Amino acid sequence: MIQELNFITFDQAISKGLVLVDFWADWCEPCKVQFPILQEIDREQSGIDLIAKVDISENRFIANKQKVLNIPTMVLYKDGVEIMRFNGVYSKEMLLNKIIKNK
Repeated sequence: MIQELNFITFDQAISKGLVLVDFWADWCEPCKVQFPILQEIDREQSGIDLIAKVDISENRFIANKQKVLNIPTMVLYKDGVEIMRFNGVYSKEMLLNKIIKNK
């Protein structure tokens, strides 16, 4: 299940394992296209420990701290360290291929 993060839960959520965080906003049409793809990846147990979302409208502090300038932006963290960043909409296959290469 995709977890919604905020300033209280963010740091702990990304601190352990492989975590993909989707930075989004409800007014962002491309974000709405990306979300079902993330849900599909989440259901398939793709080797990612957690898929999470951060609404940048409600959590601007996190977006600024993580240097998110555009949405949708997805950031892949491994044990709290950013290892890859995706800007824009990605297909399931493209995301999985990039994630597998960086595991």
